Amino acid sequence: MDSTTSRTSGEEDGYYNYEDYLLYAVCQKEDVKAFGRIFLPVLYTFVCVFGLIGNGLLAGILIRYIKLKSMTNIYLLNLAISDLLFASTLPFWAAYAQSQWYFGNIGCKVITLIYTINLYSSILFITCMSLDRYLEIVWAFSTKNLRTTFKTCIICAVVWGISILASAPDSVFIKLQHHDGQCICIHDYGDEHMSVWKVILQFKLNVLGFLLPFLAIFFFYLRIACIINKTGSKQKSKALKLVVTLVVVFFVLWFPYNVVLFLHSLQDLRVISDCKISKDLDFALQVTESLAFVHSSLNPFLYAFVNKKFRKYLNNIAKNICRRGTDYSLKFSSTSPPTTQNEMIELKMIQIIPETQPSVDVS
Repeated sequence: MDSTTSRTSGEEDGYYNYEDYLLYAVCQKEDVKAFGRIFLPVLYTFVCVFGLIGNGLLAGILIRYIKLKSMTNIYLLNLAISDLLFASTLPFWAAYAQSQWYFGNIGCKVITLIYTINLYSSILFITCMSLDRYLEIVWAFSTKNLRTTFKTCIICAVVWGISILASAPDSVFIKLQHHDGQCICIHDYGDEHMSVWKVILQFKLNVLGFLLPFLAIFFFYLRIACIINKTGSKQKSKALKLVVTLVVVFFVLWFPYNVVLFLHSLQDLRVISDCKISKDLDFALQVTESLAFVHSSLNPFLYAFVNKKFRKYLNNIAKNICRRGTDYSLKFSSTSPPTTQNEMIELKMIQIIPETQPSVDVS
């Protein structure tokens, strides 16, 4: 389910749009859909739970404890909001993968748009954070005027604007349709002339959603690594490892999905027409897409909780929760009536002991 596709496994047509159904009707994909009904809901639930918890904590810490004056923190807050909105759509897609679309035509359009907008914005905000670190480390003295709160907010507004524009075609092509008595939320590209839009929009996701951001991230962190490597300190060595980790994780999680999506585009161009290959691509798309989604739940740990300050606030929140839980437990136990015979006997003994103890003469 990307900006040009609907939820893959839940559709009665097997994949993507109604034209695909007509083209590949002889290519039965029941095994693909059966796999998706089990695999996708489990993965989506996992990503949703960890994404909501991790990004919710990150947003809470940024709003409650940290002043939003630095570029990094503003980008982090926007990234957390983007990932929260993205994760909030996954229960709908999990239900769809399990059976059919239950949420009406408006829900089909709105949830798809929320999903797609935040898919783009999450990747672009990660790129912005890489740019910020590049400016801070490589051009530390010459870019102070560029790294202001006001200009950062403008950049965030531009990112949201680009994400909305990139997702706009979904509002045109996404539709609720009925097939074999079930509702399906799909991209309907219409006749052969309009179906060229599908290939164009898939290439758009490849370029804007992965290729350009990855090249930018790779360049920024490569320059940062060169500067860090020149210092040679132990602390800088840890920073270098973190830089390498960020690039590798982004590449490993997003590259396979974009490769499979590109191969699907070749299938739409009739370069690939074999039924078995089509099935293999469908299996691969489900797995690689879910793998890419994991990135939204990892972002808080990759970009925030590796920082000592964030870990400190996180520990404080955990301690406060434990303390409140303990206080509530003690309060509850002190106000609860005795429920067992032994507890009643002990209570009576406590009440009797002060009266039976001998008085002490202090004279």
